Amino acid sequence: MKTRTLVLLVFALLTPSQMAWSADNAVTRFTGSESGRTPLFEMDGPWLLDWSTRNKTALPSNFEMRLYTDAGTEFVGTVAQLEGVGRGLKLFEETGSLQIELISENLVWELLIRPVDQAAAGRMRRASEGAATLEDAAVAAMRRVGEDSFSSWRPVDDRTLLLFAADETTGFRVTFADRCTGLADATALSFVTASGSKLDQYDSILLDDGTRCFFDRVMPSLFD
Repeated sequence: MKTRTLVLLVFALLTPSQMAWSADNAVTRFTGSESGRTPLFEMDGPWLLDWSTRNKTALPSNFEMRLYTDAGTEFVGTVAQLEGVGRGLKLFEETGSLQIELISENLVWELLIRPVDQAAAGRMRRASEGAATLEDAAVAAMRRVGEDSFSSWRPVDDRTLLLFAADETTGFRVTFADRCTGLADATALSFVTASGSKLDQYDSILLDDGTRCFFDRVMPSLFD
């Protein structure tokens, strides 16, 4: 049984000597390689987070981001959680004094944060959500799974992935519309947050070689 492993690290607020950042009217940039929290940053409207990681060593790597509001006191949700390198772009509506907490093991990371106007944010939402009808919403729901609804996984082949709850008798059978080449031999997977959805819902996986495979259907299942 393959399991998704989370690495627990001691957090510290990174000082200016440990973290690089720059800001102008367009972009706020944070870079680093350690675990900790960014300095507080202010947003008064919708904004985009463009994040990426790259290997620091040849050792196994883990990465996680968590968003906080109210000057870093109110947890909003997990933005990303993966083993290995990756990149993502996500639109946020949270405003005020914000902070991002990072778990980083053997990785170098970069966060680019920029505000967008309401019109642009609306276009992005419509593009990602497709001005969903009730039927569209039902289909989208069938292609997502909550991050806390499974604790381990096992590929059946390049089209099917089993997700097991903690009791290992219940879970989900995930199918892919297109062949997820390499899944059958995968020893590590990165679960990717669904675009335009809650932070705790996944709609795809990322393989070690960067291949992203989107869920076609997530079916609750009982396992022997």
